[in-house]
Amino acid sequence: MSAVLSNEQQAFLDHATTSFAVSDESLNTIVTRAHAELFRGLSTSQGSELLMKPTFIRPPLARPSSVSLGMSISATGSRIRITSITVDSNSTPLRTHTQVFTMQSTTQNVFDFAANCVREFVQHDSSLPVGVTIGVPCGALTEYARGLHACDVGRKLCAAFVRNHLNVHVTSVTHGAVSALVASRIQKATQVAAVFDGGVNAAYVEQLGQVCKLRVSEETKSSLVAIDTDIGKFGSRVLPVTMWDRRVDRESKCVGRVFEKLVGGHYMGEIVRNLIIDMVDRRLLFTTCNVQEISVPYSFHSAYMGPIIEDLEAVDAVFAAEFGIQCSPIECRIIRSLCSMVVERAARVAGAVLAAVVLKAKADKVVLSGTVFDANPRMLDETVREMQSRLPNGAKTEVVVQSPSDELFGAAVNAACI
Repeated sequence: MSAVLSNEQQAFLDHATTSFAVSDESLNTIVTRAHAELFRGLSTSQGSELLMKPTFIRPPLARPSSVSLGMSISATGSRIRITSITVDSNSTPLRTHTQVFTMQSTTQNVFDFAANCVREFVQHDSSLPVGVTIGVPCGALTEYARGLHACDVGRKLCAAFVRNHLNVHVTSVTHGAVSALVASRIQKATQVAAVFDGGVNAAYVEQLGQVCKLRVSEETKSSLVAIDTDIGKFGSRVLPVTMWDRRVDRESKCVGRVFEKLVGGHYMGEIVRNLIIDMVDRRLLFTTCNVQEISVPYSFHSAYMGPIIEDLEAVDAVFAAEFGIQCSPIECRIIRSLCSMVVERAARVAGAVLAAVVLKAKADKVVLSGTVFDANPRMLDETVREMQSRLPNGAKTEVVVQSPSDELFGAAVNAACI
């Protein structure tokens, strides 16, 4: 292949670059609309894109020496992490032990699998509370999550524990963003937590009296609750989508959730794969290669994108190992360009939406976590930079990057406090 892009290749890249570009004016509009939608979601359950679900967590008031469990269930239900905490004499929760379990069978019921994990982890018959955190926003649980549905995770887990003769009771089921918020508030007051995994969500602290869709007494109006925003649903009327975004959304198992489709780890790689396949179909890439493997939906993972953006040689390494394709230098450059434009848009849009949440919460500290940022540190940096640039002049918001284990810790704290 020639050492320079052909006219057709350059024209495709130019068109894609223009399609994925987001202007500052558009980003300011996104901040304004997201901010308004956060208020609307607190006022009504109808006509709002956002769930804005109050999560009635409590401060750490557990008895000294009490023990509780935290359980994290992955989006697919195939990976479960369990931790235990004890509460010391100062009512401070301390992590004691953590274990990871992976389901080997594709037919096993996820709830019976969870019960078996608890049996192996606990190994005694004491009554224990367990707080559960799940890797998918409650509004996005679909059939791909192996039987996980928002309304009955707790009920089905309780039934599995009874069925397996376990003296364990579920106290709470929250998304990882809420659990991360709980964990971060143990050390220092944190107002916002956001998790960017396969799905995306954010939670923040709000006074109960501001949740207008609930009837609350005068005595409880000043009580603090964690709001599960389900922010992944935002953006059907304002976020910039391309033909490739619409295709991914149309063919997904969870149609809608526009913000999540633009920035979530489950989808960014698929957007890039669609761009690649369009170039393949136009005979602009891999004209002499077998493209069967890269043609499989969701075969190009978002985790590949960070290394590819950082190192051009990673393109050939990934495509040779995962798809049996030897990339020419020009093809490596094209694929890195496609990854870069998708990540850059994701970071700018994510920063704008996070700025809206920060403004709503009047936050001076934000916790970020998730596999998207773990695999792509540059996207983390650009997201934080964009968020800070959309805040009012002089506003300073501290950003802390949190480990996924902290979400598990938060779930256990919930169990200890309810």
